Amino acid sequence: MMETLTIELNNPKTFSLLKELEALTLLRIVKRQPQTNNMADLLSNCISSEQAALMNKELKQTREEWERVF
Repeated sequence: MMETLTIELNNPKTFSLLKELEALTLLRIVKRQPQTNNMADLLSNCISSEQAALMNKELKQTREEWERVF
């Protein structure tokens, strides 16, 4: 069973203990990905360029239809 956990270290010596456990292959320390608050960075490459173009086309068409109704 492999499970990923986030651990907050309260004591500087704790990290050395974790490194020892890693050396015994009891666990693996995984570097955390840098967090970003920029929505564009979070969503970049979530969909293909072709899919984005299709979505933009459909959105434009929907807006034009909505404007004709009123």
